[in-house]
Amino acid sequence: MPPEEFVRRLQNVPKPTADHVALAEKLGIATDKLFAAIAVLHFLNIQYQFGAVAEILELEFTKMLEANVRFRKCKRCGKYFIMEGNYDTNYCERVAEGETRNCQELAAAENYKAKIAGDKAIPIYNKYYKRYAARVRVKQIREADFKKWKYQAITLRNECSAGKITVEEYIQWMEDSFPNRKPKT
Repeated sequence: MPPEEFVRRLQNVPKPTADHVALAEKLGIATDKLFAAIAVLHFLNIQYQFGAVAEILELEFTKMLEANVRFRKCKRCGKYFIMEGNYDTNYCERVAEGETRNCQELAAAENYKAKIAGDKAIPIYNKYYKRYAARVRVKQIREADFKKWKYQAITLRNECSAGKITVEEYIQWMEDSFPNRKPKT
């Protein structure tokens, strides 16, 4: 609304009625303040009239663009969703019919399975990581030693994935890296 129109509407406020005066006394505020608040809110109201559903959708889309609302098509289910927060995502949070988890969780699991499908080193790392972590939980191994082992295991896992060392060498290192273990004969 242009400022001139706003001023004109404020100047054309009608006089308070007896009901307004009674309400102001009941609330314990000045009548002119109450009536100004009622009058200002009344004419600042925005109303739209539509002749078709397409017009409603067009207005909604325009308002979303004005407010810089970001939206994207989900790469898993194909439906559009509003991106919340300041992170970039390709999957929505809808739970599809017949599913118990949302698209983000399902896509993460699918992407992980695809990643480990072609890499023999990751399942080996996961197997030994679980063993080592269990020993940390029961305090057979100190946390500091576990962190050191984990760094070395990840480094070797990446080398194995890149083909710098063989899977057998990686497994042998994993077996040899456990403390308090008798070597295989």
